Amino acid sequence: MTEPEGRLLCGSIAADQFRLFATNTTSIVQKARDFHDLYPLSAIMMGRLITAVALMSGDLKAPSSEIALRIDAEGPLKGAIALINKEGDIKAYAFEPHLWFQESEANLQVGKHLIPGTLSVIRQSGLKAPYTGQVRLLDGEIASDVAAYYQQSEQTATAVNLGVLIDPSAAIRSAGGVLIQQLPNADPALAELISSNLLQTPNLSDLMDMGLSIEEILDRFILKGLPWKINKEMMLRYHCDCSRERFARALMLLGQKELMSLRDGIAPVCHYCNKTYEFSATDIDNLIKALDKHDET
Repeated sequence: MTEPEGRLLCGSIAADQFRLFATNTTSIVQKARDFHDLYPLSAIMMGRLITAVALMSGDLKAPSSEIALRIDAEGPLKGAIALINKEGDIKAYAFEPHLWFQESEANLQVGKHLIPGTLSVIRQSGLKAPYTGQVRLLDGEIASDVAAYYQQSEQTATAVNLGVLIDPSAAIRSAGGVLIQQLPNADPALAELISSNLLQTPNLSDLMDMGLSIEEILDRFILKGLPWKINKEMMLRYHCDCSRERFARALMLLGQKELMSLRDGIAPVCHYCNKTYEFSATDIDNLIKALDKHDET
């Protein structure tokens, strides 16, 4: 893995009564913004979704496992998808990257321009078939929607705090998040203390923009007065694993009839990194020949 662009902290609170996940995704969200030329509203949405899926990846165990978050919405923002694998590679794209409103405040209101809609969680573990869980968007602000997913689909009390701060040009000043899950043996009084701390914590992204690390934010605000520890740290980066070979295999899945209609050539574009792969008429003919040989065997 190359130089990490972010990190995920996995830990526990109060002698394993709560699970803790925290991440700084600033550089990753900036890279996604640059790849897709995201306008402010889409940049905030994508930043939250990328941060949320990074937090949820702490559960990944199998070498080839991955988790994806997908929002499908009826509002003009439409939604987005973000994926991460066990190695910490993240990729994402927004369905409506260039949404813009004349009223400046409207370009910060993610939920208002998503709902109604759904949040889907797709888990892939090794060779097993993917598992998908889905909930209706609660308010479209993503943090509360992820918490609702855990409560409804996994019956796990979960607190989620996501923050993305952008400047007027949509450059990402800070992005990060915290996810805390209450385990069955947890003391209700400690759960109340964590909830109270979260309510009194200033905006996470503002604290990060002031120069505080995730650990400092946890210690001074969210977990103030509580014993906690980090058990594992994962490195994260924005990385698309697309390749010409993958696109070639995907084209072959279209079948001979569809490939014949593409004999003038085609230039598919990867949704996640906007890279273009040129397939000339000769390339398409070679794919058809390869498909014919495969059918003969």
